[in-house]
Amino acid sequence: MKEKLGTKAIGFYVIVFAVLMALVSMIRFLMWAPSHAAMDMMIVAFLIIGIVIDIVIMMKDNDYLTIAATACYSVAVARLLTNSVGSFVDAFQGINMFGDATQVNTIVSISIIMGIGVVSSILASFLKRVRG
Repeated sequence: MKEKLGTKAIGFYVIVFAVLMALVSMIRFLMWAPSHAAMDMMIVAFLIIGIVIDIVIMMKDNDYLTIAATACYSVAVARLLTNSVGSFVDAFQGINMFGDATQVNTIVSISIIMGIGVVSSILASFLKRVRG
């Protein structure tokens, strides 16, 4: 095991971090969304697909798969934000009509964690993942 990890470069560990951020954001989303009528299985599906792609990248390095994982994470965060537009509108207008203005902080925190995963995935695509 130590020999395997010895051949990995910094990009590999950035991908591991991106997977960790995707897992954390998916768990937070799955804990929050069902109780606030915001459950969107496409968000969960894109996060799972991105995680699976990153796990494949950990075993076999491929630049195109890194792009696919980044796209999956990006679609998930974009879908969360677009589904929550009503809540943002309510928060900015000081009303409660289109969404739930009290949930904006939670939406933003989940989006930030997803965004960190997206940035990590983008960064990993520029870094070397295997020494040699």
